[in-house]
Amino acid sequence: MLQLQLIQLYDYICHCYDTQSCLHYQRMSNNYSPLFTDQEVMTIYLFSILQKRFTIRQGYDYIVNHWLDWFPCLPSYQAYNKRLNDLYWQFEVLAKELTENLSCKDCYTDVSLADSLPIVLSKRPYQAKVALQVADKGYCATKNLYYHGLKLHFLGADCYQRLPQAQYIGFSQASANDLTVLKPVLSQLQTCRVIGDKIYASQQFNEQLKAQQVEIRTPVKLKKGQKYLEAADKLFSRYVSAVRQPVEAFFHWLNEKTAIQTACKVRSEKGLWVHCFGRLSAALFILVFNS
Repeated sequence: MLQLQLIQLYDYICHCYDTQSCLHYQRMSNNYSPLFTDQEVMTIYLFSILQKRFTIRQGYDYIVNHWLDWFPCLPSYQAYNKRLNDLYWQFEVLAKELTENLSCKDCYTDVSLADSLPIVLSKRPYQAKVALQVADKGYCATKNLYYHGLKLHFLGADCYQRLPQAQYIGFSQASANDLTVLKPVLSQLQTCRVIGDKIYASQQFNEQLKAQQVEIRTPVKLKKGQKYLEAADKLFSRYVSAVRQPVEAFFHWLNEKTAIQTACKVRSEKGLWVHCFGRLSAALFILVFNS
């Protein structure tokens, strides 16, 4: 079974290379056509994630110990790690391709779910020194956690007894406001309700969306000076939270399959993008080919 999964993964990556010209680039060196191909580099990383070898070292050792006959030109760990970081941008292309191949089954086209997930580089944000150009300090209210890292933003169509169907997945700095990041995406929707948490509450933006017949529903916020919610507001907030549960289930599933939330082993900006888009690609591969 694992052999079939490895073959399927390698075949799909080769298909992407054959159909996506942006995945090809010219190496200005004597080693412009290495025996160990870029397709093999990406396949090894993604296959290792699928087998829950979540660090690059664990994945490399797993291939050496169990699959070396399949990759006879596998270089040293240091060379493999460098090649992997050099290909960081290709994982973004692969994730986009997989997102477009997701099949719509039993989805409610008029209900979308929005939320974000912290990608934690460090739980000591004031001492963090990794990827300072793209990551910064943020706060996760759900976990009551200050951290240094990124946010994964998700917007997906609600599905009957299934994980939400991804409509948009992106990353931002940890300090970015969730609504601000999703505003350009929400502005393109037509005739639907968007269910989110309190951070998405904005009466002004809701007014702008009325022309598109789009409405954002969130739990009721306490007004200034108000200590308790009225009974009707409590019931409505409980209903919104229940509708949002599938997106929470998606994040739990994503983290269980790929450990995307924990990025404490990352030591560079390129490594951070490999971590984010590589693990997202692995999860999307499962959804495309195993759902």
